[in-house]
Amino acid sequence: MKSFLASALVLLSGFALIADAHISFRYPCPRRGSYDECPKPGPGQWEMIDYDIRSPIGTFGNIVSPMCKHPDSFAGTRPVFSAGETYQATMDIGAYHKGGSCQWTLSYDNGATWVVIQDNLKTCMADASNGVTYKMPFKIPAGAPSGKAILNLIWNNNEGNREMYSSCSDVVISGSNGGSLTGVAPLIANYGPKSVFIQEAALANGDYGQAYFAARKPITVTVPAQASKRSLFGRRH
Repeated sequence: MKSFLASALVLLSGFALIADAHISFRYPCPRRGSYDECPKPGPGQWEMIDYDIRSPIGTFGNIVSPMCKHPDSFAGTRPVFSAGETYQATMDIGAYHKGGSCQWTLSYDNGATWVVIQDNLKTCMADASNGVTYKMPFKIPAGAPSGKAILNLIWNNNEGNREMYSSCSDVVISGSNGGSLTGVAPLIANYGPKSVFIQEAALANGDYGQAYFAARKPITVTVPAQASKRSLFGRRH
C-alpha cells in the first residue's frame, strides 16, 4: 500500500503546479519581486516583474525554473548583512503545507556553488498559517568573507505535492576581507526526476528525509581578498 501511495505521489507531482501558492521571501527582497520593498524595474522592464514569485521551482516529476528563477535583480541597493549577526527574514506565505525543511544557503559565485549556513529541518514554518507574513531568524556565520552574494532559502514542504521552493535575494556580506566558508552543499530534493525523492512526512511516519540531509557533502567556498571593500557595500541592516 505504501509503495502504491509513493508511486501515486510521484505521478501527481508531474502535473501542472497550482499558480496560487505558496512561499517567498518578502524581505530580503527576492529577485524581481513585486513587493513595495523591492527595487523598481527600469524602463522597459516592468513586464519582467514576477507576480508568481511564491510558486515552487519544481516537483519531483518536473523542473519548472532554475534555482533562483531569474538571473538577476532589478538595479538597486543590496542589503548588507554582517558576519556573526542575526537578522529577521520576512516570508510571504500563501500555503504553508504544515511546514517543511529549510536550508539557508549562500553563494558568492552567482549560484554556481552553494554552502548551507543554517538548517531548520522538519518544523520550518510549521507554526505559520496561510495568507500571512511570517518572521524567521537567520544568522550569517562569523567567518563569512565579505562580498556580493546570493542568500537563498531552499524549502521542501511536509504536505502536498512533492515540491521544492527557492527564494533568492542579492545581498552584500560584510565580514573578513577574503577567506573561506566551510559547510555542506544543500540537499536538492523533489526537483526533477533525477533528484532525491522525499515523501510526505505524514505518509512516512514523520520521516522528513533526515538520512538524506545527514549525508550532504562537505563544501568549502573561497572568496579572494579585495584591494578595497568600499564599493561592495549597499544599505546596512
